[in-house]
Amino acid sequence: MVRKLLQAALVATVGMSGSAHALERVVIQNGSPVPAAAYLDFYVADVAGFYEEEGLEVEMRYSQGAPQAAQIAASDGADMAQVAFEPYLYGYSNGMRGQYFFNSTHYNIFFVGVPEESDIQTVEDLRGKTIGVSNMGSGSLIVARSMLRGAGIDPDPSVFLPVGVGDSALQALSSGQVQALSLWDGGYAGLERAGVKLRYIHHPKIGWTGNGGLFLSDNSITRNRDKAVGIVRALVKARVFIQENLDAALDIYWQVNPGARQGATDEEARVKGMAELQFLSPFLVESDVDQIGRFDMDALTTYLEVMKEEGVLSADITPQQLASNELLDEIGEIDVEAVRERARNWK
Repeated sequence: MVRKLLQAALVATVGMSGSAHALERVVIQNGSPVPAAAYLDFYVADVAGFYEEEGLEVEMRYSQGAPQAAQIAASDGADMAQVAFEPYLYGYSNGMRGQYFFNSTHYNIFFVGVPEESDIQTVEDLRGKTIGVSNMGSGSLIVARSMLRGAGIDPDPSVFLPVGVGDSALQALSSGQVQALSLWDGGYAGLERAGVKLRYIHHPKIGWTGNGGLFLSDNSITRNRDKAVGIVRALVKARVFIQENLDAALDIYWQVNPGARQGATDEEARVKGMAELQFLSPFLVESDVDQIGRFDMDALTTYLEVMKEEGVLSADITPQQLASNELLDEIGEIDVEAVRERARNWK
């Protein structure tokens, strides 16, 4: 991503003792093909200067899905990745090794959406229905299959139809080609921005367990640990910034992703933009600063049990092997009021 010029006053506060220092480059791979609201904290960390304060220059790279992003990071084609758990769990049985260090959300990013007027109210009501997915390799397919199986419905591949995302997914739903969608939060957020009204059905066991975050391969943990601590610290600051000034965060998002700014007037664009950013937003959940990004190991225990039942995971792995809060323990004290002040004064 092309870095944006920061305010002169901000630049003056970033350098060490007023001197120019070379920034260390970090490549972060993510599972989306394009910029998305789901990565808002990464964009704010960049544009608001939090990466630079850590001596880092971050390049965000995009992928054709979480499996590709996980593979790239696991093979050290990127320093780290922002990716869901499911592709890694598939790869774990084949020797893929790494760990997650920052919990992205308070919910499973994959869930089912139906039109508000639909008579589909529960998972059981999906019997005999066709469900649209972005593609047959998406992690959303894994969660949808588990939801159906738990309701006594055979999750045969014929139940699912690849419909893409955005306009193509909406067209498939509105035409009756599919009666429900199984996408991820970012895909639904784009539809919400467009004014589409859906009702959502979450996995009954793991629907409110975060299932992704900042992933580093074992090799990258050894090589890039200090950089990863800096990334995590910057992300915590970014979330404080977002909570303090969502309007400013929206402007930063549009700066990174101009195509997301839609509307005949600035007022209309801002209403649509806020709808997108506020949709199931993990950035707006009130919590103590020292709890931002932390994993709930008890919830991960249940999550791994479900993944094993679904056949995603054939090897034994503990929650502690999958995820760790160690880097969050190492970020030190954050001057929360200074971050909030930066957010309030952002122009």
